[in-house]
Amino acid sequence: MFPFNRLSIQSRLILLLLTVSLGSILVVAWIGYASGKDAITRAVDNHLQGVRAAKTAVLKKMLETTRNEVIRLSDTPSVIDAMRGFRGAWQEVKSAKVQPEWDAELRKFYEGEFLPPLAARLDIHPTVETYLPKSTAARYLQYHYIAASKQYPYEKKQGLSAADDDSEYTKIHRRFHPLIAKEARLFKFEDVMLVDSDSLDIIYTYQKTAEFATNLRDGPYADTNLGEMVRALSKSKDRDDYKFADFEFYPPSLGRPAAFAGSPIFDGPKMIGILVFQFYGDEFTRALTGDYHWEQEGMGKTGEVIVVGPDYLMRSEARSLKEDQDAFLKTLRDHGVPAKSVEQIERQGSVILNRRVKNDWVEQALQGKEGMGTADFVHYQPALSSYGPIDMDSLRWAVIAKMETSEAYEPIRAFGQKVLAAAVGLALLVSLLALVLSHFFVRPIHRLAAAARQVSAGRVDVQVPANSRDEFRELADAFNQMTRGLKAKTEQLEHKARENEELLLSILPAPAAQRLREGDGRFTQTFADVTVLFAELHGFDAVAERLGADKALALYQNLVVAFDEAAERLGVEKIKTVGSSYMAVCGLSVQRPDHAARMVEFAQEVVRIVKRFNLERGTELSVETGVNAGPVVGGVVGRSKFIFDLWGETVTVARALRNAGGASIQASGGVHERLSDLYPFQGPGEAEVKGKGRVPVWSLKV
Repeated sequence: MFPFNRLSIQSRLILLLLTVSLGSILVVAWIGYASGKDAITRAVDNHLQGVRAAKTAVLKKMLETTRNEVIRLSDTPSVIDAMRGFRGAWQEVKSAKVQPEWDAELRKFYEGEFLPPLAARLDIHPTVETYLPKSTAARYLQYHYIAASKQYPYEKKQGLSAADDDSEYTKIHRRFHPLIAKEARLFKFEDVMLVDSDSLDIIYTYQKTAEFATNLRDGPYADTNLGEMVRALSKSKDRDDYKFADFEFYPPSLGRPAAFAGSPIFDGPKMIGILVFQFYGDEFTRALTGDYHWEQEGMGKTGEVIVVGPDYLMRSEARSLKEDQDAFLKTLRDHGVPAKSVEQIERQGSVILNRRVKNDWVEQALQGKEGMGTADFVHYQPALSSYGPIDMDSLRWAVIAKMETSEAYEPIRAFGQKVLAAAVGLALLVSLLALVLSHFFVRPIHRLAAAARQVSAGRVDVQVPANSRDEFRELADAFNQMTRGLKAKTEQLEHKARENEELLLSILPAPAAQRLREGDGRFTQTFADVTVLFAELHGFDAVAERLGADKALALYQNLVVAFDEAAERLGVEKIKTVGSSYMAVCGLSVQRPDHAARMVEFAQEVVRIVKRFNLERGTELSVETGVNAGPVVGGVVGRSKFIFDLWGETVTVARALRNAGGASIQASGGVHERLSDLYPFQGPGEAEVKGKGRVPVWSLKV
């Protein structure tokens, strides 16, 4: 054992100062590190949760806007007229004569302009026979609006308002195409289609891509998500029905991921067509990224929001792909992602429908759950993440807001380095100070003992051990004697303070008591929504005459105690009793969404308590209560003998309702509106309220 008692006071002081200072530095550093890490984790979690919630709301709003627009537009006269016109013109086109050279031009278009970029983008080997239109109408229209319109490149055919023929279809197209084009540009839809609901022929498209004039029941694009959606809508009986089709590699768009929204078109009671919107994920990605400005969106160097579909494939772009594609692809290769998948991402310059993200948090989100977690996502780096679902009818995606842990905890690492440097510097400084100060501390030891007796009003729970035989013995004895006396006195004061606190809380609600302790003797506060009860006890004068004043007062005391116990049990606060009146409120100190229901239950309990007293004590007391809900103003009234009181229109109405008669419990219209499905109210009757005239009142009998 270290011979501490043999050391000089100077040596002890040096050792003590070094031990305390270094120990304090280590403890404070550890507490600071742990607290800082927890605080930063909470801050990042809260930030990510807020970002995810905000971006989820934005995406849902975009989907809702698309839904609302397709429903609205499908029911407009212009679209109904367009559908009628195109259906009529379609019959003429079905019997049109197709020249052999037209078929040759179509084949040339598919072999030269359509299939090569489609094959390159999707790494497939399509045959021209698979996509070449077969029907007369499709061959006629695709020739005139796609193959023959050389002035417009593919995917820009929407610029053609009319073909170079004199068909009825072209006349209809010239009339309605500008109107539909305006809607498409306004709402940034990639394509707008009109589909015949009987035949499922696509009789009009804004873009004039390869699905134009094909059939979605047995044509080349029948197996797409678009075909599935249209076939489902063709069976609809509701003009406001709609459906979404999730993203897929869509061949007419040369393999770009596309999604669709559709709604039926009714001409009177008969469905005549289906309106379809096509959109890409570009607008979604811009909304998620702040138009690719992640740092300005508060996501730092590595943060981002991604969307994952039920197939675990991404529906949004990856930040690192946009910022440094080569580094991103190298990361994928280094982590063993199949070369074909990496080449597909490189070829398309996109991870949408190309990058698979599957972990516990994605699965939780796809199951409709929200939460926080740490996992590896797109870039194979641990990341803090907030996950949750976005639901739109049958469509559900997972939304993940994430930030790499290396970036999130960077402030902690910097803090640790600063603490270490500070600890070394402080250790050297304390060592020097200990050598200097200990020399001066030995000489005035007796004067320090006398000074300790004079500051006996300081700390009261400190006891200094007095095992040594040096000058500290005298100082320790004096200090210990002082603190023992102070501790006893302090405990007495604390006991009195607790009694005063309990008394104050028994008189005032908690907010008023707190403000009064802080010196605000004129405290008032507005409470936006509470429920107030006034109960008036009748027949007590007769009881007082029969039993005498003392017994009647004891009976009244027992009755009020029973009311108070019921109030405490139901979460109701007593305000005051005045004579035979009892006033209570619910939702004041503690906000309760069901304050009206609690107060009605308390009113019923008050009636039952009075009835029970009558049976047990042979009295003939009765009680009438008025219940009203709404805003009130509360505050402390008085200075030396104060009470907490409520006032306002809500209180006035409740006070007036207690004497409305007709039942034990009288409730205002506002209370009835909130609780009519829970209690068997009767009425309405009417009650006279000063300043308001006659107001409706509802009765509830117990």
